[in-house]
Amino acid sequence: MKRILVLLALLAFSVGLAQQSGGTLIAAWAQDPVGLDPHITSAYSSFQILENILDTLVTLDAEQNLQPSLAESWEVSEDGLTLTFRLREGVMFSNGRALSADDVVYTYNRVLDPETGSGSAWKLGGVTEISAPDDRTVVFSLENPNPGLITKLAVDKTMGIIAKENVEDGSISTQPIGTGPFMITDFQPGVKVVLEHNPNYWQEGLPYLDAIEIRIITDESVRRTALVTGDVDWAISIPAQSVAELKGRDDVVVDETPAGSYWYIGVNTRRDPISDAKVRQAISYAINRDQIVQAATFGIAQPTQDPIPSSSAWSYNYAPYEQSLEKAKELLAEAGVGDGFELEIMPTTQYEESIRIAQVLQAQLAPLGISASIRTLEWAEWLEEEGAGNYDTYVCSWNVLVDPDDFFYAQQRTGEVFNFTGYSNPTVDELLDQGRLAQNPDERREIYAQINKQIVDDAPYIYLYNPLNINAYKPYVKNYAARPDQAIRFVNTWLDR
Repeated sequence: MKRILVLLALLAFSVGLAQQSGGTLIAAWAQDPVGLDPHITSAYSSFQILENILDTLVTLDAEQNLQPSLAESWEVSEDGLTLTFRLREGVMFSNGRALSADDVVYTYNRVLDPETGSGSAWKLGGVTEISAPDDRTVVFSLENPNPGLITKLAVDKTMGIIAKENVEDGSISTQPIGTGPFMITDFQPGVKVVLEHNPNYWQEGLPYLDAIEIRIITDESVRRTALVTGDVDWAISIPAQSVAELKGRDDVVVDETPAGSYWYIGVNTRRDPISDAKVRQAISYAINRDQIVQAATFGIAQPTQDPIPSSSAWSYNYAPYEQSLEKAKELLAEAGVGDGFELEIMPTTQYEESIRIAQVLQAQLAPLGISASIRTLEWAEWLEEEGAGNYDTYVCSWNVLVDPDDFFYAQQRTGEVFNFTGYSNPTVDELLDQGRLAQNPDERREIYAQINKQIVDDAPYIYLYNPLNINAYKPYVKNYAARPDQAIRFVNTWLDR
């Protein structure tokens, strides 16, 4: 009898293991990745894939706490000017080469090199040197303390460690080599990306999946249908209008959590009359954010007038713009455009809610005499026009934000690479620099409160709402969870059909 019980226990254990291994997950992606070089691309659709290819020195768990990754431990000197990371042993790239501290140094120096064209150098603010005293030790030397630096090393795949040979042979833009749980084996732009289990992955027994086939399905209604019919197992986003219906089904799991993200109107501060803060404020007073949320997300987002969501410990909930057409008209008159003017709004086909937002804005601005036209562009062209400043206003979101510096620095500091609006305020610049140096949490909170207020008042960005991060999948997709940092991680996921 005892032997039978042991055999049954072993059988149950083996069945459990079988359920956690093998198979290919079919995933529906909303946007085509725009390049896969983590230091060149700025497309979130690319980072969503790189999340499963590249590892960082440290990472965030589901509760957004720092955890070891490639670095098994780290230390910060008492003066905050030296960060020392100790790499774990036995880590290999997917091509079979061993990881060393030199690879980490090479990666971050490439981020900092102006010739790389990286938009991520700002994340390493204050770093003067990165060195490798031995094969397993990496040292960051800073000119000033930067309390948010370690979080930035964790949250963003622009900080993922790459292989030098991958850059030298040019393959990094289509087939980046990392130490992560999966590796890219097929990339057909506009069609699919195939990720296969990395046989050299350092976490023993992981990942469970053999492969992930990412299908590019840009039409949100088609994504929903593919999920319901079982053509795909998992979908990155579903139509907002379908969320309530899908929650009522037994054959779909709707997984949602507040996201570190915001949707906004970006205003070109170099063009008249929107170069005048009063005109931008008038637009903010004129719009009805509740109506925008209802039209764009069918009510499943939180209207906001500042960027940091209420779920964050850094939230301020500064809201000076209660809708008032009368106040908006007064400001336009003071700016000398009381009779109205023409304005272009630029959404993108890649985000259907950006088009819905633009249509509502067009109607809401009409009572002010603002004649708004809508120029809708494909994603790649939209990114080019935004980067070149060829727009009046655009509609988009900013994602993967954790530290308060993430919400402001790259977008609002004078001359930064993602400051597409041309906004420049010396007071804000000084405060942003102070925020990076302050080590006392209370002092940081006060500094970012001032930053938050000034940017909302100046309105280079007109904030609209904080979204939810929503993923949907079949019930047999196990051990996956939507995350507030919007990371998509399949390393612990398996299929139990």
